Amino acid sequence: MSTPHQFVGFSLADLLAAVPAYHTMAEFLGEIRVTAITSDSRRVKPGALFVAYPGVWVDGHRYIPDAVARGAVAVLGERPPEEYADLPVPYVQVPDGREALAWLAAAWYGHPSRELRVVGVTGTDGKTTTTALIAAVLEATGAPVGVISTIGARIGNEWLETGAHVTTPDALDTQHYLRRMADAGMRYAVLETTSHGLAQHRVTSVAFDVAVVTNITHEHLDLHGSVENYRKAKAKLFDSLASAYRKPETPKVSILNRDDSSYDYLHRYPADVVLTYGVEHQADVRGTNVEYTNQGTRFTVESPLGRFEVFTHLLGAFNVHNVLAAVAVGVSQGVSVEHIQEGIARVKRVTGRMEPIDEGQDFLAIVDFAHTPASLEQALKAARTMTKGRVIVVFGSAGLRDVAKRSMMGRVAARLADLAVFTAEDPRTEDVNEIIAEIARGAQAAGAVEGQDYVCIPDRAEAIEWAVLQAQPGDVVMACGKGHEPTMCYGEEEFPWSEHEVMRAAIRKRMQRA
Repeated sequence: MSTPHQFVGFSLADLLAAVPAYHTMAEFLGEIRVTAITSDSRRVKPGALFVAYPGVWVDGHRYIPDAVARGAVAVLGERPPEEYADLPVPYVQVPDGREALAWLAAAWYGHPSRELRVVGVTGTDGKTTTTALIAAVLEATGAPVGVISTIGARIGNEWLETGAHVTTPDALDTQHYLRRMADAGMRYAVLETTSHGLAQHRVTSVAFDVAVVTNITHEHLDLHGSVENYRKAKAKLFDSLASAYRKPETPKVSILNRDDSSYDYLHRYPADVVLTYGVEHQADVRGTNVEYTNQGTRFTVESPLGRFEVFTHLLGAFNVHNVLAAVAVGVSQGVSVEHIQEGIARVKRVTGRMEPIDEGQDFLAIVDFAHTPASLEQALKAARTMTKGRVIVVFGSAGLRDVAKRSMMGRVAARLADLAVFTAEDPRTEDVNEIIAEIARGAQAAGAVEGQDYVCIPDRAEAIEWAVLQAQPGDVVMACGKGHEPTMCYGEEEFPWSEHEVMRAAIRKRMQRA
């Protein structure tokens, strides 16, 4: 939700100069002083510019009268000006309200991304971990780095909350964070960019210099409608390189996963420098001789900088690709081998990503954010390498989101877990039991039997506790889908939630019983 950011000194004409296209019948735009910008009519204060556009659930144009009554000095929307001829304030028509808001936000904060080197990371899975790894590699050189990711915004050593269930903040907040980074002397900004953020123009006005993709698999079809549309949304990051503001002596760089199907689609987008990474295929930055242990992963990197060894504390084959993506960014930015190695080794864990929970128990407990069929599969495969015992997994699927993935995740669990517990994961206004039933149908289709291979426990805390009580020495119990998130959504209300604390409480209860 946008927060109006107070700043005095812009005329409406000044702000509209940043918008690619607009039409208005109003005159004397230079005489109108704008003191805030918002797309939320409830946050309008006298002097604000109100931006209206059709949203996911409601159409912002409905709230134009309310915004004007609250003191908006101008309105920008997508409908024809003739519809608002009687409006007592100027009305400006734009082709896309979200896109216009992005450019207005950038102008409001003085285009801060033009003062930074900006790395964008997109993909279905691994974005947060890859973002953290890239930041660590860049910071190893001594460069100050700002980060915006799922787990929050970081400006130097200061962490800021970006909100529950939010990866890419809205355009106003994104530009606000970038301005703070630029003012704080950051050299780099590393942004996790979701398909939602790209499709909804939250980062449209950001001057990206490096575009990185992790992978593109099945997710968010509730928003995009098809895999093709989802892929096009991800591609916007790479497409933006060609038109983004050019900074002195800063080439536009594209970092692609040679092992992922997205390569065939994304390599057509032009960039000054294109670097590929992978394990299975020949790539500019390639991982070989991979060795997995419970303490981490060691492998050889073949790159334009030569061959060198890398050690990461992060577990799982998928993290090899995340590390290689960060190495490729380092190569593109002239980072030395020593600093690349140092940066990768610095990242001991990423909150809610294959994160071990240790209360002294005799089995391995893990919290992970895996919430797609592909990420769940990778997490379960990683867990299998950590134990000679059983893999027990707890997960659900979010309500009012991609429905097709539910049965797919059930099939993955049936194939790769010894025991699965299907439970709630932000059911929102959907019936949690029906969501679980859809997951179960997928498991049954893969041959799983209820009561033997899986159970259904709608209460997530009870589900995690039950899974922990089933664990035998040496097993792995993994809770997937919530990771770092601080709330759980039932109906339209967010309730406090901590996967870490629930897992810890369940382990302590088990140990007390023992």
